[in-house]
Amino acid sequence: MKKGLIIILIMLTLVPAVASADWPQARHDVGHTSVADSALKPPLAVEWQKSAGGEVFSSPVIYNGTLYAGSGAGLKLLALDPSTGEKKWDFPTLSSVESTPAAANGSVVFGSYDGYVYKLDAASGLLEWKFYTKSGILSSPLIYQDKVYVGTDDGSFYALDFQSGNIVWSVPKPTQASPAADGGLIYIGMLDGTFYAINAATGNVSWTYETNESFHSSPLIFNGTAYCTTRAGTLYAFDARNGSVLWSCDLGYRSDSTPSVDPSTGTIYIGTYGGRLYAFGENGTLKWESAYYGPIYQSVTVSGDTLYCASQNGTLFALDKAGNKLWSYELGQSTFSSPTVDGGRLYIATMGGEILAFAETTATPTPVPTSSPPAATSTPFPDALICAAVLITAGLCRKSR
Repeated sequence: MKKGLIIILIMLTLVPAVASADWPQARHDVGHTSVADSALKPPLAVEWQKSAGGEVFSSPVIYNGTLYAGSGAGLKLLALDPSTGEKKWDFPTLSSVESTPAAANGSVVFGSYDGYVYKLDAASGLLEWKFYTKSGILSSPLIYQDKVYVGTDDGSFYALDFQSGNIVWSVPKPTQASPAADGGLIYIGMLDGTFYAINAATGNVSWTYETNESFHSSPLIFNGTAYCTTRAGTLYAFDARNGSVLWSCDLGYRSDSTPSVDPSTGTIYIGTYGGRLYAFGENGTLKWESAYYGPIYQSVTVSGDTLYCASQNGTLFALDKAGNKLWSYELGQSTFSSPTVDGGRLYIATMGGEILAFAETTATPTPVPTSSPPAATSTPFPDALICAAVLITAGLCRKSR
């Protein structure tokens, strides 16, 4: 008995320390569930605010006590202390860093529009390797099974060896979306409207599905189903094993938003340019439609019983799981960043170049006057003013990854 206990204690000392909670890559995990490890309850208050030195398209990630975020006009990757916002280091690139970084095994990986995929030591920011793709990168990298998977804007989709950065395989299709993974397969939608399931190890195509609509959003994999929206606004639910369409829905508005899931109920959440969130059951039944919050490019973050999201016009808001508004905060700047929840804080970035951290507060929030939401329409945008604002701010649809 004592011998067995000693062996167990020795084994525990050999297990590497893992942070109590991390959000290490785009949409939290390889399946892109966007589900936080902890419950953060509104109302929230700004704990700190830090300038990134230029517009931020990407969402912050948290890994081993460090926050990582790319700066667009700042042309760099930032590493900050998540509790204070103080800079630990930064790494300069030759162009904007618009995709969300990914971190694992002591390293952080990201792409830049200079065409390079970079792998850095997560603690020091020292370069470990870089790989030139010959094309701008907006896709957020995925770290899965000792490889880095990343797409390029007008070139190829790559699988790179995590240790060396060498090409393992590639698919000659451009994508701005970020790949998801499950069960040894990589899932990705391409700009030409093809949705792929690819063997993660070999690059062999398991199945494809052709649409007439480009994919800009990233897939969600949950409970054997792959969910993804086309830019035209069709939400698909594919059988992840064989690619058969389980159901699909025309959202009525264009969408770059990646679906999120409530794992306790299987409810799927998705936003559109039309400014509303939609909740669907796993069978495709519409459960509810939210009030109007402004054009939504972002993904919903699920934290306990609360849904957090942001709109492109700068409204950060929280809903309960029935779609009722709990809280909102006007950032004062447009944003394409999806909220990151980790370690008792919510993090988000803005196009004004600010990274903000929010924490729970007991203060009563100041009521924000609201007007009746506009009636739903079948057009991609609610009105011409929002359309103009979106196109100007987005730089013709270069958006958060």
